[in-house]
Amino acid sequence: MRADPSPLFRSRVLFVSGKGGVGTSTVAAAVGRLSAALGRKTLVMEVDNQHPTLPVIFGHAAAYEPAEVEKNLSIANTTWSHALEDWVESIVSMRRLVRLIMKNRVVSLFLQVTPGARDLVMLWRVMELSRSYDQVIVDMPASGNAVAMLTVPLTAERLFPSGPIRRCAEELLAMYARPDTQLVLVALPEEMVVNETEETLARVLQGIPALRVPLLLLNRASIPSLSEGERTLLRKLEAAAPSGAAAEVLGAGAWEESLEAATGDALHRLGRVGRPVIALPALPRNEGARRITAQIASHLARTGGLRVDLRGGG
Repeated sequence: MRADPSPLFRSRVLFVSGKGGVGTSTVAAAVGRLSAALGRKTLVMEVDNQHPTLPVIFGHAAAYEPAEVEKNLSIANTTWSHALEDWVESIVSMRRLVRLIMKNRVVSLFLQVTPGARDLVMLWRVMELSRSYDQVIVDMPASGNAVAMLTVPLTAERLFPSGPIRRCAEELLAMYARPDTQLVLVALPEEMVVNETEETLARVLQGIPALRVPLLLLNRASIPSLSEGERTLLRKLEAAAPSGAAAEVLGAGAWEESLEAATGDALHRLGRVGRPVIALPALPRNEGARRITAQIASHLARTGGLRVDLRGGG
């Protein structure tokens, strides 16, 4: 299927998730840089991350309140306690009374034992921030936890017939139903990661049908470059059992062939789930996180036929 990257930078709310270690933070930051370079007021946020990744990428602390790190681009790390206080204030509308409520042990216990209250408030914060930005990109937890978090509004709607939690759930479900709210899943060309990506997509489609998943991203892909003749020659040369420098060169070629084969297999499998797949290039780790995000953003821009200048974030 044709890979059109436009949902990545044209959505209002973009959730980014995948199996742990696939590079969701890097991808989220790259999409944020591209969106900002296109002139959109953009926020990339983490969700109550005890060890936030965005400061490593942008060289700037990620606090609860968004902070601008480049032109049109801000970052944040939403924390439970601050989000809860803001949510209570949105209901009560009196700061002094909010402080009294937050100190009440009964209220605190209720919020701790209420199913999904933490996730509901975090999602509420995303929704609130989306009113102030052209795009909010949410670097979600690993796929299993992300799906559980995203399904909380559905559970809350069933459990609470009325009240503030019910209203919050209804507002979040209305946000899911908007065409500019999207979820993208990031995978790697590895069998276990592809398996989990397929399973996660199936869970989302079944459990949260209103939430759109427009495409999949295959990170660290080695796009096939060797011809069939070159692969045949490589196997013949390996059969000759060379030594020294020749063996090292052939070993590097065999390693590249295995990476390309894994990428081809992953693209084939992911292509069968009914969603376009965009392959993101494998990049040297020693390039530095900031440069890598710029290169991924440039790749997405080329894929979408966009002309942008990412050197200064403008």
